[in-house]
Amino acid sequence: MFNIKIDNLDVEIPQDKIGVDMGQSLSKIAYLERGILNFSYFLTQTESRSLEDALRSRIKHYKKINFTGGKGFSLFQAYSKKYETKLVNEFEANAKGVETLHLLEKRKEVSPSLIVTIGTGTSMVSKKDSIQHLGGTAMGGGFFMGTIKALFNLNDFQEALNLAKSGNRYNVDLKVSDIYDPDDNRVDLLFREYTAATFGKIDLNYNMNNLKKEDFINSLICMIGENIGTIANLMADTNDISTIVFCGGFLRENKIVKKILSIMCKVNRKKAVFLKNSEFCAAIGALCL
Repeated sequence: MFNIKIDNLDVEIPQDKIGVDMGQSLSKIAYLERGILNFSYFLTQTESRSLEDALRSRIKHYKKINFTGGKGFSLFQAYSKKYETKLVNEFEANAKGVETLHLLEKRKEVSPSLIVTIGTGTSMVSKKDSIQHLGGTAMGGGFFMGTIKALFNLNDFQEALNLAKSGNRYNVDLKVSDIYDPDDNRVDLLFREYTAATFGKIDLNYNMNNLKKEDFINSLICMIGENIGTIANLMADTNDISTIVFCGGFLRENKIVKKILSIMCKVNRKKAVFLKNSEFCAAIGALCL
């Protein structure tokens, strides 16, 4: 359970409603109680039972439930028989959640931004005069968890992050500086630090007995971050946006990917914004819409 004390009078949050974001992997709940904005999450695979467990002690105090997320439709239909419900567009809910969290944390409105939500997959939404879904990428938490499950039989996200913290990606990744001679002046110092090939050192001559899962997982996170960062910065350029807000469950306690995204934004002269508890943006947005 996570929470934020609401002491900012500029933030309007309904007190008679619950916001529920049903994602592919995780589902999130947000509600306001006695001036505290509360949120929690559970595995989507357990669906209605977990939602019922989460709401059982609270549902009598609320009149409305707003659902969002790709997996929200069936539960929206089920709960519509007993409660006043609403099905909210996921991109609008996420943008509203970012707006609300930004007001709570930064004490000011979010500037026109590209909102990059890294969950099971990654979506990118322009928040300027209107909300516009621009696209995204299949890179994200789903790809990460699927890869470490297939290769290492790992199911725990936090365990994987802990392993990655002690890993060194450059034991398996090939940098530009690994290719060019140190005296070759065709390549400057900054470009030499770029990744030439993820897992590029795992070639025909590589001894697989030397492969450490810590290095591999660290590299995998960086690869995901670099790909998302590249696409996000290009989309921001195309749409004349200078601020990129990154949110979603893949960011929680993931300092490795945050560092990669921050560096890429700095190099491309963009402002990177990371909000606390950003994995709950869609649930908060559903609550507020």
